[in-house]
Amino acid sequence: MEARDDIVVMTEPQWQRLWEKSAIGRRLKDGGLHLLPEEVIFCHHHRHQPLPTDDWIQQNLNLDSSLEARFLILEALRVPGNLIILTEHEHSSQWDTELESWALRWHKENHPDSAEPTAEIRWHHSSDAVDWAELLSWTSAVINKHRIPEVLVIDDEGSIVTYELSICQPQGNLSFNIDTFGEYVLEEKENRYGIDEWSMTHVGIPTRWGHRLNPSETSLLESNTKSSTNSVHLDLLSRGLALRSGFKYGTHWRGYSGPVGKDHAPYLIDTPENAPKTWAKACLSARLAAGVNKNLLIAIEGEEIQYLQIDRPPSVRRWTNLHRR
Repeated sequence: MEARDDIVVMTEPQWQRLWEKSAIGRRLKDGGLHLLPEEVIFCHHHRHQPLPTDDWIQQNLNLDSSLEARFLILEALRVPGNLIILTEHEHSSQWDTELESWALRWHKENHPDSAEPTAEIRWHHSSDAVDWAELLSWTSAVINKHRIPEVLVIDDEGSIVTYELSICQPQGNLSFNIDTFGEYVLEEKENRYGIDEWSMTHVGIPTRWGHRLNPSETSLLESNTKSSTNSVHLDLLSRGLALRSGFKYGTHWRGYSGPVGKDHAPYLIDTPENAPKTWAKACLSARLAAGVNKNLLIAIEGEEIQYLQIDRPPSVRRWTNLHRR
């Protein structure tokens, strides 16, 4: 490898085999590969290629504060056998890549010369803020191309976790109509507390003194109260879900697809106002949801309310550090 005008080029005879086997870098018209800094380090450590200079890695780490993180993420993806094309390479545009994607991933049995990507990837530091609306937009665009939206998160120690994103359509089997609900509450008890005979069991909270509405449910009946949380609450009820507090799980709601108490709640739901603000908190919420066999959803308002789902992927797609730290 040699450095040329701030880029690194491999022209040794093995460059062609390196592309055919690993699909790394960008092929040059006159032969050879253009390698980005994280690819240079990967080729040195995992393909036994010499560096442009002995101190090349240290110099570039000093110049680029995110280089170590990018290398560790590339290593976590490539060591299991994935083929990765970084979107900074000009030829990545031939696969219609989203602007916010850092890389494209091919399953190890496919190759960029003959197949479409399996996934689009972005990465974040654990301290980065989460823009849920932007993340939903990126996820939708990637899914529309029949690819998996994957996010890798790295912390200060270089530990990596992977999440897969999807768009969920939560659905329950309970009936709800806001007009009927309001009429029912007013008819049963004007102050909406202590109703002994309560037929709408999926709304309200049973207590030893009768049924009562929680503040969120009460605000649904107040015509002068409008908020994003109210809109999401009403949408979920209209989808046939029963909602209870998600306090024990660190979310706004837990959602049941049937009567409360009959089955476990499959959903933990937040709105952007009360959703995790950083990726560290988002990882914590997603791991907790996976640990109790629930789906973590973030409800996002737009032309319609959509639900972004964050999942720990199956073990065969759980890209993480090669070396445990």
